[in-house]
Amino acid sequence: MMRRTSLTAVVIALVCALAAGAWAADAKQGADQVVEGAKKIGQGVEQTAKGIGKTVTEGAKEAGDRVKRAGEQAKPVGDKLQDSAKRFGEALWDGIRHMGRTVYEFFAGK
Repeated sequence: MMRRTSLTAVVIALVCALAAGAWAADAKQGADQVVEGAKKIGQGVEQTAKGIGKTVTEGAKEAGDRVKRAGEQAKPVGDKLQDSAKRFGEALWDGIRHMGRTVYEFFAGK
């Protein structure tokens, strides 16, 4: 009976040792998978950040181009407004000078 108990203890010890070794291998494999997953997440975050940066850069370029085109389109209108304002000012000045001459001539008796 003693022999059977010893044999059973040895078998149980071997099974436990093998199970512990298998568990350790599984744990290492699991840890390796965690590390690889973390690396992939890091790469994903990096790629996402690069994509966001590129999107912002391209959006800013497009906005700048639109502002530039709007400025170019507004220039002729601004030039026309300036010319109109200048002509108005010259006409107003001519009218004031004419009125001044008229008042002068009235009082001077001419």
